[in-house]
Amino acid sequence: MTKLALFFVAVAGLLGAAQYADAQIFGGISDSGAVVLSNTASDEARTVVVAASPSHAGSGTSIKAAKHALASQDIAPPEAFQPFILEASAASGLPAELIHAVIKVESNYNPRALSSKGARGLMQLMPATAKRFGSTNSFDPRDNILTGCRYLRWLMDYFNQNIELAVAAYNAGENAVVKAGHKIPAFPETQKYVPKVLQHYRQASGIA
Repeated sequence: MTKLALFFVAVAGLLGAAQYADAQIFGGISDSGAVVLSNTASDEARTVVVAASPSHAGSGTSIKAAKHALASQDIAPPEAFQPFILEASAASGLPAELIHAVIKVESNYNPRALSSKGARGLMQLMPATAKRFGSTNSFDPRDNILTGCRYLRWLMDYFNQNIELAVAAYNAGENAVVKAGHKIPAFPETQKYVPKVLQHYRQASGIA
């Protein structure tokens, strides 16, 4: 079992307890590579994994998502980015595995990635999108992941939790999906992008 898998399992247990108490849980990876979870912030556990409100926490990293651990080191996120993915999952309510899949396809975990169109960082944020969703530095991994997930969460809500359309819109823009009649636009890049993201998502979730 990978460190992220262990992290998810530990979070699952804590989330069960958090349903009955107004608990805030912090997590991180120690210098030795050990998973750290605590109800108080520290140098090794400074990422908010469960927010103070139990109702909000339950809508973040769910028990189901926590148990769907990334099964193989080959498909797991690099350890340096795992706390940010878990934080973004808790904040946005998106599965950590989906966040991983988008990052994998967008930049292959290159925080300095810069596309020919100007998209930046791990989740390849366009400057206008970054500004729209509150990014201050798209090349900062934590900032980039949190901002990208705010956008993806917005897209999921806009397209009524249709993951295919949300992912298509992340690549092509929501207006392109609307103009296509709420279908995946007939852009070659987007047509390839959506199944690639969903394949990584299924693999990370252990369902493919």
